[in-house]
Amino acid sequence: MKNWKSLVWSSILAVAGLSHAPGVLAADELSWYVGGGLGMSDAQRTTSWGQQVDAIFLTNGFTTNTLISSHETAWKIFGGYQFNQNFAVEAGYTYFGKFDGTTYISAPAPGLGAGKWEASSPLNVAVVGTVPVWDRLSAIGKLGLAYTKVTVTVSAPTPISLSASRVQPLLGVGLKYDFTKAFTVRGEFEHFNNVGDGSNTGQTAINVWSLSGQYHF
Repeated sequence: MKNWKSLVWSSILAVAGLSHAPGVLAADELSWYVGGGLGMSDAQRTTSWGQQVDAIFLTNGFTTNTLISSHETAWKIFGGYQFNQNFAVEAGYTYFGKFDGTTYISAPAPGLGAGKWEASSPLNVAVVGTVPVWDRLSAIGKLGLAYTKVTVTVSAPTPISLSASRVQPLLGVGLKYDFTKAFTVRGEFEHFNNVGDGSNTGQTAINVWSLSGQYHF
């Protein structure tokens, strides 16, 4: 998504402009919430992951070409506190999936290798802004930080086990629909920037599309 940065910032600025609008939630309705969702993750620069692994193989005497899948199943759990109609703070765990890798060996002898690139955000925290659109439908924008981790495990042509962790911005936009005061469904697009380490595991940005259920208590 070429314009994801402008889209996210437009949503955040729109929410900020409504920060003084009267909220729907009364003081005694401020609430904690929990939720979980399922979706798809999309690694944006899998070629850099493969090139880094090929560089490691080359130091071990193998000439290779590694290709890594770009799509996987993702899931997440989260919880937060809704301060008013427009603002909430939440923390969560997002699992991006295990991306399959295939290594084509050309020297010293033709062959084939395989590996897994497992990535997740064990902890992410964000401010979530909400703008009512129509009736029970609202637009949401998310701005925060994500601690991410990627682990590379390859068994052939030579064993490799690498991992890297880092903290990067988390940006997101989406829609939510309040079926009741207690139950909400939301669809989101989230962008996790620079997952992994370019000098170690390889680095990529990961986008996540998800559908989640959210329960207020």
